[in-house]
Amino acid sequence: MVARRGDATAGSVLIKINRLGSGCMVLSPATNFEDGARMWLKGTGPDWVEEESADAYITRQINNDPDLWVLEIEDREGRAFLDEKIE
Repeated sequence: MVARRGDATAGSVLIKINRLGSGCMVLSPATNFEDGARMWLKGTGPDWVEEESADAYITRQINNDPDLWVLEIEDREGRAFLDEKIE
């Protein structure tokens, strides 16, 4: 679902994966400088975090980029449903 609407023409996207009570993770888009491929970075670190920590990360990112979009995926298995590489 769209948790926050950003600028329609200039906004970047964060993806919050919510395992519904057993942790969250926020993914941030990046470019692999070796081959130029699109990838996603685990913005909240390698492990699942409490939802409050994920939301605090998102808030900090919005403070830096008010055009930011936030999409939230609720999936108990923590799947991101992305084809791009996640690091």
